[in-house]
Amino acid sequence: MKIYQAFAFLSLFIMLFYNCSLPADDEEKGDLEGEDTITPELPWEGELDKFTINSKEGIHLNDPQEDAGTAYVTIPSTSVKNTRWEFGVHLTFNPSANNYARFYLAASSNVLSDKLNGYYIQIGGAKDNIALYRQNGDEVKLLASGRELMKGNNSPKLYIKVECDKNSYWTFWTRLESENEYVKEEQVKDTNIQTSLYCGIYCIYTKTRCKGFTFHHIQLSNDVETSTTPDETPDNPETDIPDHPDTPELPEDVRGMLLFNEIMYDNATDGAEYVEIYNPSEKAISLPALYLYKMYESGTVYSTTTLSNEKSSDPLTIPSKGYLCFTKYPGKVIQRHKVNGENLIEISKFPALSNDGGYLALSSSEKPEKGHTFDTCCFREEMHDTDGKKTTGISLGKKSPELSSLNKNWCSSKHTTGGTPGIKNM
Repeated sequence: MKIYQAFAFLSLFIMLFYNCSLPADDEEKGDLEGEDTITPELPWEGELDKFTINSKEGIHLNDPQEDAGTAYVTIPSTSVKNTRWEFGVHLTFNPSANNYARFYLAASSNVLSDKLNGYYIQIGGAKDNIALYRQNGDEVKLLASGRELMKGNNSPKLYIKVECDKNSYWTFWTRLESENEYVKEEQVKDTNIQTSLYCGIYCIYTKTRCKGFTFHHIQLSNDVETSTTPDETPDNPETDIPDHPDTPELPEDVRGMLLFNEIMYDNATDGAEYVEIYNPSEKAISLPALYLYKMYESGTVYSTTTLSNEKSSDPLTIPSKGYLCFTKYPGKVIQRHKVNGENLIEISKFPALSNDGGYLALSSSEKPEKGHTFDTCCFREEMHDTDGKKTTGISLGKKSPELSSLNKNWCSSKHTTGGTPGIKNM
């Protein structure tokens, strides 16, 4: 009984704290700009060592490791219905499938990188829009999509407002800094999750973006007595999807959707072997994992390696006309080939590639199945065009990345470092 009373008292304290500390719900645009004295005073917890929190910036990702990863901070929040969330956000880059942010409106756990139940707004991803999702464990559901405010090479300053009324109608609005009023994006009814313990910020980033996220002027009001007048046709999503909302259903035959583009099989002593793939399509492709087969010339598979991110919940995403490179030693690859490593994926069990050559296949299935092979290729000494010069430390790369992997479409890398992992071939 004492525990229950203590928790009830804490919830009441938090509600009073927010409502006394935060601006009124109907304050004008100007109250979300200028110095942010509210955000740094909120009771943040979590990975505080990865963020700078002050009145000048609000909450700014500042990962001291300067490496790829995730980071989160939370505040206690037990409110879902009759609640309004409002905040500003600025990314210094155009977000991508490997660099995006989530603002958790409600969460059952203060560890936002784990499985939890809750709702969140996602800023960017494989699509350049703002969207509302529901998460149940390791499954997420897209509830409503907003404008593509970050399409192209933009990194605009945004303001976002979300409301959940007493009937569980969710509505969200967005506003660019250049706009005077909020634009209503979408509305949806969802009653799946009724309780919350936290809200918070979750950033997913590569090494070059470890300081590029800022949230500010965070306002939470949990006494908003609203009864939404539903849109004529409010969204009512029904189908759960995997943990990444942009993961497409693959066609019966996937050949050509992804292609081999560069292979380092006889590396220099200060380098490492790697295999690079290319997405020739007009859309990003996201998959839980890929599978690399080593084969005999006859096509018989004798080795299969799973290619996936370290966190199984994070899919592999290859942007349109983009590259992804797999290796056991990304540090060596970065140092040897002078690349930023943004498109490198570490595979601890990356297979050894024979210096005498071999045959590879890329598949969407762990076992060889008809229609699941994206591409096959061969690599061997005769495919180099170095006029008999030593090829150790020089990769084989496609002349035309969008064409098939026939032997005549491969040549020696002309780059001074011997290869171009994760970037356009030279």
